[in-house]
Amino acid sequence: MASKILYVCQEITPYLPETENSRLCRALTQAMQERGNEIRTFMPRYGCINERRHQLHEVIRLSGMNLIIDDNDHQLIIKVASIPSARVQIYFIDNDDYFSRKAVLTDAGGNYFADNDERS
Repeated sequence: MASKILYVCQEITPYLPETENSRLCRALTQAMQERGNEIRTFMPRYGCINERRHQLHEVIRLSGMNLIIDDNDHQLIIKVASIPSARVQIYFIDNDDYFSRKAVLTDAGGNYFADNDERS
């Protein structure tokens, strides 16, 4: 019987530039999928991810949930795309307050964003 596995990754290739972490997340999800498991992967939809090129589309039944962080209400929009060569679906958590900026963890000067703990 196949297991249902949910991965939550901060980054995964090909949606963000290749790093050790993005390659590891891709390899793990693909390997578990190839073993017959049912895999779903969630990651933030950072502003630098091109929705048109990666064919992201909104999942209406999952969107519209609210997440409360420090008494602030944040609406989440869930989008999905797939990595055809890996046959893995990636769900993107989208929220303008956290993920609209064009950088992932640091600004142009290399300084970490103050809200990285909330965004991760």
